[in-house]
Amino acid sequence: MSSVAFDNSFLSILLNPNSKPVYHLGTTNVVEVALERANSVVSQLENARRKIILPAPALAELLTAIGPEAQQYVNIVSRSRVFEVGNFDARAATELAILNRGVFSQSDEENRLDTYQKRKVDRQIIAVCKVYGVSELYTDDRGMAKLAKLCGIAPIALSEVPIPATALQRSLGLAPHESLPEVEDDD
Repeated sequence: MSSVAFDNSFLSILLNPNSKPVYHLGTTNVVEVALERANSVVSQLENARRKIILPAPALAELLTAIGPEAQQYVNIVSRSRVFEVGNFDARAATELAILNRGVFSQSDEENRLDTYQKRKVDRQIIAVCKVYGVSELYTDDRGMAKLAKLCGIAPIALSEVPIPATALQRSLGLAPHESLPEVEDDD
């Protein structure tokens, strides 16, 4: 069975307590119960015995944002059976060179709005995904989703993940009311 991958935007929801809200792609609408959705994806993948690849460049982005507490998150990922860090090694570098000369050269004109650094890191993430046989990439980054599609990897946004049943029952947050006064009967 093929692996899946999480990019920084998806991984941040799981591991970064200070992560920014996630929006439905192309809108300003916040994705409801983001953490619960992300956790349900991890549970489903773990139950299906599928590996979740964390491309090293995506993990580096997350660890940079987390700051000094980053090592505890590396420890969590390292001890997990479901997660595997996908290294950007010689195989990934070779894959990236092939993609740069082929698929990505055709998309360069369309992606001029992204900074060179962003394009470079996104491409490294996709190359790692290709090397690790990833079939789906969980991402809320529009540019990353386009690159994934170009390379035959299905992008999945958090808003596409169904709300888990455990998150459907929510407290209304109503304050408790005072007890009602007793009414005397006039009979």
